[in-house]
Amino acid sequence: MPRNIFAEITESSIFKDERFLYPEYIPERLPFRDSQIAEIAHALKPALRGGKPQNLFVCGKSGTGKTVTAKYVLRELEEYTSKAKGIYINCFEFNTRNAILNKLCLSLGRAVPRRGIATDEVYAELLSALKRVSIVPIVVLDEVDQLAGNKTISLLLYDLLRIVEHQDAHIGIIMISNNAELLAMLDSRVRSSLLSREIMFEPYTPVQLKEILKERVKHAFFANVLDNEVINVAAAHAAKHNGDARMAIESLLIAGRLAERENAKKVTLAHLRKAFEQIKPRALQKAAPFLDIHEKKILAILCDHVELFSGKLYRLYCRQAQEPITERSFRKKLNRLAELNLIEAKVVEKGIRGRTRAIKLAQPKEAIKEICNT
Repeated sequence: MPRNIFAEITESSIFKDERFLYPEYIPERLPFRDSQIAEIAHALKPALRGGKPQNLFVCGKSGTGKTVTAKYVLRELEEYTSKAKGIYINCFEFNTRNAILNKLCLSLGRAVPRRGIATDEVYAELLSALKRVSIVPIVVLDEVDQLAGNKTISLLLYDLLRIVEHQDAHIGIIMISNNAELLAMLDSRVRSSLLSREIMFEPYTPVQLKEILKERVKHAFFANVLDNEVINVAAAHAAKHNGDARMAIESLLIAGRLAERENAKKVTLAHLRKAFEQIKPRALQKAAPFLDIHEKKILAILCDHVELFSGKLYRLYCRQAQEPITERSFRKKLNRLAELNLIEAKVVEKGIRGRTRAIKLAQPKEAIKEICNT
């Protein structure tokens, strides 16, 4: 009987527990974010007695700890009381008003069909679900700026804010975004009703990044398997990219796996530099899991051209797609890809035909090709 292939893989001499480097890992302690933790906790305090939490707008650059801090506070809240429940929603995945209301219903124990039901009906189901539970939902809308247009955000927030008009129920809202100007773009009536507190997350400094990495390394790797300068160089690299701690942590994970694959005894600077090359731009990392077949097809076509006018791009897409979408839907796909910072769409004059858009990739071609093939 042939030997099982996994029997040939020796036990790791690099990683003690690589889960401490995963993006979804929530540490027991969050260094350098004490003031933000305190602010979020104070805003949610009324939920302890079944009251209305203060709404929050959490903003800052990628990798500054916004998401992990919100999740950390919600974990602490749920451990302390049964009167509140955190509902985390990634707006890359749930990017329409209907989808988010549907997700809320499901999180409150009321399943609603994803398709074929009007938004007003989903909202009615949400109100019914809230009537049956005795908790205060804290709704976290991460990457909220990725909802399909600011009108969608305003309508969704209006839905959530008027819940109290229909029944004696409270709900907390935490919006997380990289865009500090997002609130100013909302409908003025929604903005005034929201009464949100703004919490800023500044980029980590190089010294702070080193301390964060040291703490993760202590749990993730065996002792003395990292060369002396690996942590310093990883921290310095992340500092150049707006203090992005997530990038620094990911680089260590990839470097460790490269060393493990080579059966190396140590993670070296060479492994780390290779890891830097493998890390996709942040826009691609965020968007890649949520691109549909039409968006991937559009990107794949653009990989073969420096630039295309939107009309020609649509014609090429129709020739290659198995089930092409309408031109109107195609324009919406282009708008979404531009919002995700995957393409640039520049309006240009085109003779007697008037204005059109010149479309080109906004991210490295090889990285785009890789996600199109997945």
